[in-house]
Amino acid sequence: MSSQTPIDTLPNELLIDILSPFSTADILPLLPISRHFHSVILRILRQRLTRATSLPDHRLILEAYHPSAKLSTPYLYCDYLYTDKTLHGKEQEEQTGGSDGGTLQSLSQTYSHFRPVVQEENQRARARYRSRLLAQQSSSGDGEGGGGDAKPPPEWQLETIPSHEVFLDEDEMFSQLCTVTNLVKTGPKPGLFLSHVNVSDGLIRIKRDWLAARARKGGDSDDEDAILWADAARTVGVRFRVREMDTGIERPVLVAEGEEIAVSYRLEYVELLVRTSRLLMMVEKSEGQEIDPQGGAVVIAAV
Repeated sequence: MSSQTPIDTLPNELLIDILSPFSTADILPLLPISRHFHSVILRILRQRLTRATSLPDHRLILEAYHPSAKLSTPYLYCDYLYTDKTLHGKEQEEQTGGSDGGTLQSLSQTYSHFRPVVQEENQRARARYRSRLLAQQSSSGDGEGGGGDAKPPPEWQLETIPSHEVFLDEDEMFSQLCTVTNLVKTGPKPGLFLSHVNVSDGLIRIKRDWLAARARKGGDSDDEDAILWADAARTVGVRFRVREMDTGIERPVLVAEGEEIAVSYRLEYVELLVRTSRLLMMVEKSEGQEIDPQGGAVVIAAV
């Protein structure tokens, strides 16, 4: 039986007072010191997470767009759902004893989950972009009736479930989606932000084989394969539900083995996943920003 060190005898309240001034980046490496430190630091992080997700006027926004449609694709607000159990229970502490490197590693793999939503001011803009994509696809199609007279279905006129359409020609094996996640403080007008902190700036590659496999799942998005990561470190990821769409192009009767055909899919945004430690660090950075009321506002608008 190991003897307690003097620091282990400190009351939790006193240790909290000592550690609370530390930033999240500075406090994380202290987790493996002891079970006592582990327990107290997790309590501090839970308090910070609760505060971070309830800050008035602070929102997480997601910009996800094809490289050719940066200016025409509106951003999405993201509503907080939950955080993985590592921060919210004693199960992890009991498994690791709170005294080894496994605790820090598990915490680094803890994610906060958000639901992307279409704001009312952006519904019309997203519908315009979708209609424009349909018109472009119809005018360039090889099938009959592929002229410019095609009209979008009525349900496209006002979109409530955020989604992205992927069109792949016969010779295309993947599409790309630029993914930018920002933490902002909303201003008095839609699209006007008083502060802006970048959480992640990455690129998602959407492969043809992945699209086909997910579409065969029939809309299921619960497994890990439904998540596409925006960066190699897996700081930010998006969980998609995939549905195949009609391309409007007549398909050939016979297709040779290994030959691809034009395909179209609808990707519905189910969840945005953000590494919790990164989220907390960016919240602290946002709070530390000094806002210049004369010229510090940031405008993100869709045309």
